[in-house]
Amino acid sequence: MRNFIKLIYVLLFIFSSYCDVFSQWTVTGNFTGGYVSSVMTTGDELYAGTTVGIFRSDNNGANWIQINSGLGNNLFVQCLSFKDNYIFAGTSSGGVFYSDNKGASWTQSNQGLGQLNIKALITDSANVYAGCVFAGIFRSTNDGLSWSRFGLGEGDLLYALSYNETNFFVGLYGGIYRSTNSGVNWMMAQNGLTNNDVRTIVQTGNKTYCGTYGGGVFVTENNGIQWTSASTGLTELRVITLTPYGDDLFAGTYTDGIFYYNASSGIWTQINQCLPDTIIASIAIKDEYLFAGSSTGKVWKRPLSEIITGISNSGNSISEDFELYQNYPNPFNPVTSISFYLPERNSISLKIFDGLGREISEIYSGVLSEGKHNKFWNAESYPAGVYFYRLQSAFSSVTKKLVLIK
Repeated sequence: MRNFIKLIYVLLFIFSSYCDVFSQWTVTGNFTGGYVSSVMTTGDELYAGTTVGIFRSDNNGANWIQINSGLGNNLFVQCLSFKDNYIFAGTSSGGVFYSDNKGASWTQSNQGLGQLNIKALITDSANVYAGCVFAGIFRSTNDGLSWSRFGLGEGDLLYALSYNETNFFVGLYGGIYRSTNSGVNWMMAQNGLTNNDVRTIVQTGNKTYCGTYGGGVFVTENNGIQWTSASTGLTELRVITLTPYGDDLFAGTYTDGIFYYNASSGIWTQINQCLPDTIIASIAIKDEYLFAGSSTGKVWKRPLSEIITGISNSGNSISEDFELYQNYPNPFNPVTSISFYLPERNSISLKIFDGLGREISEIYSGVLSEGKHNKFWNAESYPAGVYFYRLQSAFSSVTKKLVLIK
């Protein structure tokens, strides 16, 4: 019993030290009482839509100013979007507002809208689309001055919109609809979904992902004809928001914070170690930083280089030597990512050892090409403790420590 208690103290000390030394989550905005529904970057500025209005930062989140002039009592801002010099805000009861001066003042613009509860806003080069919670989708072709119906109708509980040159997807409480002809016709596109409460949809490359409230994440590579689960590693299946980063994704969840999805491996990794907020409603990426809006009215910031091994501020950091990187996350539970670099094609082994030096798992053994590689260890069946991982070739061997917490 004493040894067990000692182990707990050791793990707590290691975890505390890790948070103090390595965690770079910092609060960049604290909007007391304001659930941060949307975080958006226009390239130069950051905007946060909250339950107490809109805030803007001109210096990457170092300082924020409240910009509610013209909103009146319509301070519950559920979504933000931008087009050219216009910023658009969707509110819970006042419809759509727009600003052409970076939010210094807002103008209400609801002519033609069927409802004033706006849950989603997106734009393309010519149009603005507003998703009304119970009234379908409306489109403006004149930067929000007037609106006309674009798709669906009364009674559809709408959460998400996603558009590219080929497909327009709508996420509803009852599933997904898709249009391929600018809203003239709509068809259900949810075959394979095991949960139809769709809260967020994103398209990246030839893949479309949807996040559901209770069923995790699903992916389609054939424009919604067939969906398959993409939730390996997710410990919380109530997904609130998805944000693409290249081919990869970030997810904000209801109780387990933020996850990172490696599209190559198909595995999610939790990245909110030492982050006190666990309900993440919005995510944005700007200047190699990840910004996350929480339910407690805070915006958190962290460098992407800390999250994704091998990413630097220049976007290209590759070693020329045989190198084993520190696993991420560390401490972890129960899946961690292990990356390494091979300067040439080589036969290698990657193994896990316990604290007594006994081999307990072989992650990989075989020949790999030159370049950076990424493997995962799922320690679900192993007890909490300190372990070691070793990368070995015929000419080199490197060992590092990792910590499993449960």
